[in-house]
Amino acid sequence: MWAILSVNLPQLFGHLHHSTPSTAACFSMKGPESPPRKVGWGEDRDVESTQVASPTDDILYNLTRGAPTANTRGPMLVKPAAAPGLPTLLTKIQPGEGSICRASVDNRRSSAMRRFSSSISAALLPIPQTKSVYLQLVFAAVVVICLIWTVWLVMLNMAPNYTVNRVMNTENFDNGVFWLFVDPSPYLLWLSVIGLSVAGIGYAAILVKLIARPKRRVSQAPESLRSSPKIDANKTALDRLSTANQFARRVTSSAQLLLSLAQTDSVSRQLAKLGMKIGELAFETVLLVQILEAGSPTPIVAIFTFIIASNALACATTMFLPFQRIGLIETLVDLLFDLLIVAGCPMLVLVYCLSTFNFPRDKLDINHEVFPPGWFEQQASVVADPAQTAVIYKSLKSLRISSTLDFFARMGVHATLFLRLRHLVNLIQSPWKQRARVYPRRHRSAAVLFVVYALLLVIFVEESVRTSNIACDPHPECAVHARRWTILESESLTQCPCLMMIDRDIAPKSYAEWEQPENVTDKLAQLATRGDLQTVQITNRYLPVLPNELRHCTELRHLTLEYTHTQTLPNWFKEFAELEFLHLESKFTSPFVVVPDDIFHDMSSLTFIHFAGFVPMRRLPSFQGLTNLKSLTLAVFLLLDQLPAFNHLYRLERLLVTCVPGLDSLPDFAPIQENLKSLILTDRGTWCCNGFLGECDLQHPMCQIHPLWGTPAASCLTSNRDKATPGTLALIQKYPDNVCNGLLYPGSLEGPPTSATMDPCNGTLYRQCVDASGVESMCYNARFMGIACDTNPFPIKMRRYQIARGVGGPCNPEYEAWLGCE
Repeated sequence: MWAILSVNLPQLFGHLHHSTPSTAACFSMKGPESPPRKVGWGEDRDVESTQVASPTDDILYNLTRGAPTANTRGPMLVKPAAAPGLPTLLTKIQPGEGSICRASVDNRRSSAMRRFSSSISAALLPIPQTKSVYLQLVFAAVVVICLIWTVWLVMLNMAPNYTVNRVMNTENFDNGVFWLFVDPSPYLLWLSVIGLSVAGIGYAAILVKLIARPKRRVSQAPESLRSSPKIDANKTALDRLSTANQFARRVTSSAQLLLSLAQTDSVSRQLAKLGMKIGELAFETVLLVQILEAGSPTPIVAIFTFIIASNALACATTMFLPFQRIGLIETLVDLLFDLLIVAGCPMLVLVYCLSTFNFPRDKLDINHEVFPPGWFEQQASVVADPAQTAVIYKSLKSLRISSTLDFFARMGVHATLFLRLRHLVNLIQSPWKQRARVYPRRHRSAAVLFVVYALLLVIFVEESVRTSNIACDPHPECAVHARRWTILESESLTQCPCLMMIDRDIAPKSYAEWEQPENVTDKLAQLATRGDLQTVQITNRYLPVLPNELRHCTELRHLTLEYTHTQTLPNWFKEFAELEFLHLESKFTSPFVVVPDDIFHDMSSLTFIHFAGFVPMRRLPSFQGLTNLKSLTLAVFLLLDQLPAFNHLYRLERLLVTCVPGLDSLPDFAPIQENLKSLILTDRGTWCCNGFLGECDLQHPMCQIHPLWGTPAASCLTSNRDKATPGTLALIQKYPDNVCNGLLYPGSLEGPPTSATMDPCNGTLYRQCVDASGVESMCYNARFMGIACDTNPFPIKMRRYQIARGVGGPCNPEYEAWLGCE
């Protein structure tokens, strides 16, 4: 356009100098005066309007004079800010002429000038006010969504358990520690919070800029275009001179504007934008690889891949489109994909978690209504589907910033979205700044690069999903595996990139299954060979020792071993520094006997510990290093007489100690006093009556011979023994209903299944059975043990409530008619 102007304008001015009214088309530079009006993008009081004409307007007027328009409102042109003026283009004014006229030019140059002037006027034509308001509302809604989502991400990184509990409606599950997210390191926490806060502030600034529009001067089209008046041939010489001066100034102003547009749409700027696009795709690729490695559900992987590939293809396509305002289209398309990456896909993950979390809340409510505090059935993790919960946990965790690489990838896409939004707001408020193109026109090399990238991306994702599925097909115990491109080997059992191994039998049907379960040692070794395992949940399987292959799984975060005949942990177990969840439950016939003393020294990420059935163990390892522990359960330690110090457990929120009859004192509870939400100390503890809390009362039932375990009677503490500290007494007084009560008697707690108790049930749950004592009994899998005849009244009451309320699995009238099943 600048080239056309530089070539044609001098000739045009020459014609104006030498032509005569008889051979030139005459035109007036300014019509009748009219008051200035205020226009623009919906502004009423913040715009200063002036009457300015341009040579483009005059050219358009003369070209269309034969067919004047009926429109009385001309296009609005923005008056550029004051800048160092270019050399003024002047024409010689002949004395006595009534108007400025120009001679006709050849058809080719006239056609070029017509196209040039039309394009300038169209490009600078503002959008009507109603469309402007609508567009501003749309973009305001987009910015508000980005701002709200960013604030939510800040909360998720700062207080993950509280935030997820609020979203998933699990505040009452396990006293608020159901999800057990680990608090990140202070460095990563502050890095995440500061980065996301800066992004949120940026979105807020864009919203403010969109609402509070700056005052600017806009120019009104000349009256000649709006009313097309007849030329007055009798104007005075003074008017003609004034018109000529105005024409020269307007030509200069237009030259400045065109120079600005030429700089904005320069090739270097377009190439820079192209480089930013490549960087944006690189950030998105990093996020996609993280999603694949996390084993995210297939729908999420497919949608994310489609968005990134479409982003690249859309950029390649728009570079070849011939539309006049392709720059605006390119910007809108980029904004759409950035919005989907930053907010759309993460929101989709959250929606997926909400839609797939089918927790039987009514069943848990009945358990809380029937069973005493602290019982196994009151734990939400017992009722929940472990595979479903594990997948949702990983999906929600993926929304957090968990590493430095993750931080830079997230901040990269946030920065890209911010720049897009700011640019579009500038276009809304200053439409004359719109660029003809964002990316180079018909840049074949870049287009080929984007197309090849999209194809390779789709192939990479497809092969990653396909080959990893084939590699893990022989292992149904692998609940979640990484979507990783795997070089398949024929009949290999060690090539599965497994992330979660879940192998559970929560209700063995025969005594043989209970005592001689399936051996999973080789299976665990095969899935651990590649070192990818992060979760291992094994129940009622035979695993006497942990295989050495598990040592390679340095990212192990969840370990549950229930009734696996495991009696010791290897010394290298302490190398699992990323471990977050540890649940060990022993069989009475093969309990844990040895745990390394320094096992917890480097486990600062551990948030959950459940130790049960360690019958012969007399000492627990030190709790030093457990700075993030939130839940601690110790059950059935018949010989344990002392607990480790709680000095490092200052984040503990839930403490349950039960069936530890030999415990005669408690550690100082002052370090856990601030954050503790639940304290349950049930069954016998001689500290309740041996003088530890104050007075010694050996007649108290807690100090007598234990009616179930047979533990000898207690004696009063000697004078040299420490008494309860003020912090300990304060916590015990805070939870009086859960402390020093619930003494267990025979029949109130299920013992280990035997052949005599399992055979009458024949593997059928809730079937009525006959106990030797004549007490009403029911076949039940207490604490995931074998289905055995149980005299405990609580499970019977629970099942009757479930049948009456239609909760739980459907009842079988053949076996459950005695419970009310019809």
